[in-house]
Amino acid sequence: MDAPSPSAPWWGTAAAATQCEGAAPRSDWAGWEAEGRAPASRDGNGFRTRYADDLALLAEHGITHHRLTIEWARLEPSEGRWDEDEEAHLRRVLEAGRDAGVALWACLLHGSAPGWFTDDQRGWLDDKAATLTWPRHVDRVAEALGDLVAGWVPIHEPDLQARLAYGDGTFPPGRRSEDDERDARAALRAAEAEAARLLRGGGTPVAVAAHLGEPHEGAGLVVVSAPVDALETPLEQTAEALPDAGIVVVTGDPTGEGRVERAVSAVRDAHRDGVRVVGAFHLPAMDGYEWHRGFDARLGLFDRDRNPKDAVGALPSDAD
Repeated sequence: MDAPSPSAPWWGTAAAATQCEGAAPRSDWAGWEAEGRAPASRDGNGFRTRYADDLALLAEHGITHHRLTIEWARLEPSEGRWDEDEEAHLRRVLEAGRDAGVALWACLLHGSAPGWFTDDQRGWLDDKAATLTWPRHVDRVAEALGDLVAGWVPIHEPDLQARLAYGDGTFPPGRRSEDDERDARAALRAAEAEAARLLRGGGTPVAVAAHLGEPHEGAGLVVVSAPVDALETPLEQTAEALPDAGIVVVTGDPTGEGRVERAVSAVRDAHRDGVRVVGAFHLPAMDGYEWHRGFDARLGLFDRDRNPKDAVGALPSDAD
């Protein structure tokens, strides 16, 4: 196996927009909340107004990377209407990260989408979703915010998104069909690939899901997403299938003592064994909203009042 990358993997945090700032008013998830199909997300954990202090808090504890989600439904609440106030807000958030010394990666889709896209245009079952509607959005985000973004993750777990929304029916639009899941998965993978192609033109790192068995363009960066207790196997499989790719890990859950220590150990061991792990994000950064579990699940490194948990000390610093 190739030699490991020269420096140890960095550790950061991550969050979906709905988790940390509540559902966007015009999002499909807000529609589900209104219908009583999910608990009310309110303001998530308050990150929308507390972002500057929160990013400074991460830096204070040696966390120098954070993956936030740029919520499509806030930037384009109705088709073709770009919200310039939201763009300005996102630039302030990204600038606050820069000022705090936290490299902010941007995810463009994680769990929720505009209601007009999911409902009016049939979401990822629409023929134009991956080839027209989505690339237009990606281009505009890159143009508006790309100068402040440290790295891109176009779509959080495309295959999982397809299964939850079109196979299991537990996320909008709530479809339960093997055929729909298959078609949505193909569309989401195509959308991810097109976004990566567009975003790489800006020279900023782009990490895409490691679809094992599928061709990947060049080495690049791939994302391995897995719960804490299931990291070792996908890391080994990805390293074997894509030996030249750098790996970015996104991990979180399950609850329980020592879960962060187990994740750090798995990533460190993989790196020492020659796996090209570049960095890892623990999801979420702070306790907040957890989709169907509401506010009962407390999975963050910090509680809702911003008190650090013991798990924060388990993360290695950049100097380790």
